[in-house]
Amino acid sequence: MRQDRGVNLPSTAALSRVHDACTAALALAIVPEPFGRRRRAMGFDDYVHHQQRADAVMRRLAPALSVAAMATGAAAAVARVRPDPAGAAWRAGSVAAVAGAIVLTVRVHVPINERLRTWRPGQEAPGWREARARWERAHVLRRGLVVVAAAAVARSR
Repeated sequence: MRQDRGVNLPSTAALSRVHDACTAALALAIVPEPFGRRRRAMGFDDYVHHQQRADAVMRRLAPALSVAAMATGAAAAVARVRPDPAGAAWRAGSVAAVAGAIVLTVRVHVPINERLRTWRPGQEAPGWREARARWERAHVLRRGLVVVAAAAVARSR
C-alpha cells in the first residue's frame, strides 16, 4: 500500500494484477465457444432452449465482469501514467475495447435476447433465423473486442 495524503492506496502493481485477473475472467467467460458450431446449426426449439439458458447465466455474469475489468483497468491506467506511460496507454486501450464490447452488447444482443426470452419451443417465431444471424455476427465482434482487451493487458506488462 502506498500513502497519498494520509489515504492508503493499492500499489500500481497490485492494481495491475487485479485488472489482469478481471480481464482474464471476462475473456474466459466470453471468448471460448464450446457450443458455437452446434448453436449455429440448431433448429428453433433447441436454439431457444440453449440460448435462454445461456442468457440467464450471462446477463448476470457479464455485466459484473465487464464493469470490474473497466474499473480496475481505469484505476491501473491512472496509477501507471507517471511511472509507465506506455503501460498506462495499453491499460486504457483495454478499457476502451471492453467499453466497445459493452456498447455492442447493449445495442445488439440485449434487444435480441429480450425477444428470445418471449419465444417458446414448439411455436416458431417469425424472423428467428435473421435474429440468430445478427446475434452471431455481433458475438464474433464482441469476442474480438475482448481478445483485443486481453492482448492490450498482456502488452502492458
